[in-house]
Amino acid sequence: MQNALRPARVWFNKCFSSVHGVFRQLRAGWGPSLTLLGSHTQRDFGPLTECDVVEVEPSAIDEHQYVQWCLEFCTRHNVDVFVPGRMREVLSDHRADFAARGTQLIVAGTGATMRLLEDKGRFLEQVPAGVAVPRFIRVRTWAEFEAARNELLMEGRRVCFKPSTSVFGLGFYVLDDSLTPLRRLLNSEGHRISTHELRGVLEAAGEFPELLVMEYLNGGEYSVDVLANQGRVRALVSRRKPYNGRVCIEGTSRTEHVEEGQSQTLAAAPDVEHMVGLLVEHFQLDGLLNVQFRSRAVHPERPQLLEINGRMSGGLPYIGLTGLNLPLLAVQFALHRPGEPLPIIPEPALPLRVQERSEVFAMPTRPTNVQPSAAND
Repeated sequence: MQNALRPARVWFNKCFSSVHGVFRQLRAGWGPSLTLLGSHTQRDFGPLTECDVVEVEPSAIDEHQYVQWCLEFCTRHNVDVFVPGRMREVLSDHRADFAARGTQLIVAGTGATMRLLEDKGRFLEQVPAGVAVPRFIRVRTWAEFEAARNELLMEGRRVCFKPSTSVFGLGFYVLDDSLTPLRRLLNSEGHRISTHELRGVLEAAGEFPELLVMEYLNGGEYSVDVLANQGRVRALVSRRKPYNGRVCIEGTSRTEHVEEGQSQTLAAAPDVEHMVGLLVEHFQLDGLLNVQFRSRAVHPERPQLLEINGRMSGGLPYIGLTGLNLPLLAVQFALHRPGEPLPIIPEPALPLRVQERSEVFAMPTRPTNVQPSAAND
């Protein structure tokens, strides 16, 4: 019997709202022998409507208590595979404890590796040879920031900065000295700031959490969704996000206007995919992860690494349109037993242009399948 048909109980703890697409991919690919379990700190978290078993997670809880709650949850519900979102770094430290209870974790690496991926300054300093990285300088004071900014400007680079540890682009800004505070306020400029305004914030702070002062890459962006297994890429698809604007033609003074609309393009990207392979092997990555690259607005493009997200991305349903069901394959690899054939990985149907369409649905007024956690009793 194929792994895809074997009865399986798969749990997703608190994660992002885009997980509903992953639930549907698993349900469609696995069939009736799949039991989906979901938990969240919010009782009416929409994607939980896709699950067979639902619990409300304890919210005010420390790391040790949360690990114990998760272990108890796996025992109580006979969980075969656990896909952590919340506290995945500390949960990765306890992979052996979960395995002793019969539960396999889908995580991108060890706890130490997961923490390294989240610390973007340390991570970028440790990437292997052959992976292109944008110019960056780590700073903690205004004097260091100003020196780094001046250095990059002298090299002819446009300057941006972001926190070493952040998600969703929080704290990312491009320096723009044509921007006044009033214009930024009235135009809701969320990701641009002038040096003058920034100085008033950072200099007054004294020492602040580490920032990366970087070259701003203003061109095409790639998001690569990856299934890895023990430091080896098993499947991946590159998504190129649309670029609309002017690009320089390398080696000339000419520019041209590029209009790529709103669709993302799923297609082979050999240079990017080669770098992903180097990264997965170097950091011995595993499970579902996402790698981000961006280029200068120059033709030909030369993508450079921005970060590795040690988790599944919201773009996995896009990848499913190619015939490649990455969540399904990740669970199959997690359940793979020695001596069994490895899961069959289909060749994705590429190239493909994709867009997202929002969806509205009615929630049950009184969810009947939501149980409070033991810690909330």
